[in-house]
Amino acid sequence: MESGELDAVIGNWPQPPDYLRLSPLFKDEVVCMMRKQHPLASQPMTLDDYLNADHIAPIPYAVGQRGVIDLHLARLRIKRRVISHVPYFNLVPYLLLQTDAVFSAPRMFAEHYQGLLPLSVVQSPIDFPEISFYLLWHDRSHLDPECRWFREQLIGVIRESSQAAQPLPRRMPQLAAASIA
Repeated sequence: MESGELDAVIGNWPQPPDYLRLSPLFKDEVVCMMRKQHPLASQPMTLDDYLNADHIAPIPYAVGQRGVIDLHLARLRIKRRVISHVPYFNLVPYLLLQTDAVFSAPRMFAEHYQGLLPLSVVQSPIDFPEISFYLLWHDRSHLDPECRWFREQLIGVIRESSQAAQPLPRRMPQLAAASIA
């Protein structure tokens, strides 16, 4: 964005860079997605199920940074078994169709792909904090009329579609103090 190659980015990093401007878009809950025939797809997932499952995770957005999921797990002093890191979220649903892996994802993303592919979306056994999504842009394009119009269009469409989404019913978290020691 600083060089002008990009005008805006939609992000969900735990700590967005201070040198970029930011507009909050929406928050979403974390769910687990997997192929419909996955052994965990037809039953409530327990903490042990989650921790013992194979996971696919996104490549960290910057060296030394953790994503929302792994940051929260580290705070709980627990770790999942990540078998593959992928550079793009939209690759994950297709990888899930070929494996018994699990992907912890925002609900709207998971339900979108569940409508397109034979995937299941199940409630996470860990009470993750909601993921915040925001639009980021650099100061160099802040006052540009075309960039401002583009940002306003993105913000309007995203906020409208996120308000139309219906949340999954929340369950009580199954995370017990004895389980995380």
